[in-house]
Amino acid sequence: MTSKPLGAGQPAGEAAAAYHSAMPTSLQEFKAGWRVLLVSVMGVTCGITAVPIYTIGAFVGPLEDAYGWSRGAILSATVFAYLTLIFAGPVAGWLTDRYGPRRVALWSVTSMAAAVGSAAILAGSLWGLYLAYALIGILGAGTSPVVWTRAVSSWFVRKRGLAFGITLMGTGLFAAVGPMYVTAAIGEFGWRGGYLALAVIPLAFVLPMVYFWFFERDTATPAASAAANAESTHAGLDLSAAMRTPHFWIIGVSFLLFSTSISGFISSYIPMLTDTGLSRETAASMAGVIGISVILGRVVTGFLLDHFPAAILATLLMALPAIGCLLWALGVTGLPAATVAAVCVGLAGGGEFDLVAYMTARYFGLRHYGKVYGLLFSSVIAGAVFGPLMFGFGFDMTGSYTPVLFAAASLFLLGGISQLFLRKPPTIAAAGH
Repeated sequence: MTSKPLGAGQPAGEAAAAYHSAMPTSLQEFKAGWRVLLVSVMGVTCGITAVPIYTIGAFVGPLEDAYGWSRGAILSATVFAYLTLIFAGPVAGWLTDRYGPRRVALWSVTSMAAAVGSAAILAGSLWGLYLAYALIGILGAGTSPVVWTRAVSSWFVRKRGLAFGITLMGTGLFAAVGPMYVTAAIGEFGWRGGYLALAVIPLAFVLPMVYFWFFERDTATPAASAAANAESTHAGLDLSAAMRTPHFWIIGVSFLLFSTSISGFISSYIPMLTDTGLSRETAASMAGVIGISVILGRVVTGFLLDHFPAAILATLLMALPAIGCLLWALGVTGLPAATVAAVCVGLAGGGEFDLVAYMTARYFGLRHYGKVYGLLFSSVIAGAVFGPLMFGFGFDMTGSYTPVLFAAASLFLLGGISQLFLRKPPTIAAAGH
């Protein structure tokens, strides 16, 4: 005999009251789920969305000196990592739904570390470097936010937005310390030693934490409480049902447009600054403002998601980087304008994964969260791959960033306006469909 969802067979008001009373308080959520939250922060910090993109710069000089490869050729390695992740991400989501986030994380943390370490051997040739990064994308797919946020979702309902924000600020944390760690390792042991030192981090810090502390609420003991069914991980739409809703396509397409523009702007930010006469050192320090803003954007967006409708928040957040694009497109340059642009872009970029993860859980439930979020996550990664190409080729064709900045501002606004067509999230029964 199958159990009914909370409130089944009751009038709507009584069901809502039962749902609310069964939910743990905010303090109880953090008290019960802090271990899973901490593991998830570390998982994101050492995961696929942070490691390749924030450390490749440290390897450019050593590989350039060793083999004479161009900087563009070396930096293209990250394209291979994220192109493979586009296809591996949904698979990781499917495996997460089938086997649980803990098993997937244990396997992927280990295999991604092996893939990172393989670069020490394979990167003796350019195509070997590309192969290593392709393996990082494939084997590291299980360290993406798809896995970590699935487990966090099961522990946090009242403060899910804030919990997501804390989890996903891991990318900003790695951006702050990862490059310095890798640079120091390369200086001490060479570029091969740098890759091996990078591979040690998830094995030493993340893997033990996943093994001992990383459990979903419904399977954890003894932390599971009588309130565990307030929002069951067995309720939600499957992928085919989710794809038949307008919500899925509005979220997917709007964040594809957003990610394309945000990644393109960030990748070209330093060249845009140096084109105005600023030194590389000053431009690099200004780029650090984006990193700080990303961390802030993660937490602030997560906090606001618990208090305001996600669609309205997404509309406002997507309008922010349009301001930065328009400033530069209209010729308003200099350090004040550069700071405003960096803060706007960083805050918006910081809220990106928070919003997609939150909307997936809220609109489609948790039963097939991995598959649904995995596919939406791939749309974000696709934008991250093609955004830099859009800005780079746009500059090559016109000799200026102005046209592509106007285009990016238009995509930001289009993505934001599309959020207004999202209806109120539905109430999803545990029957699942």
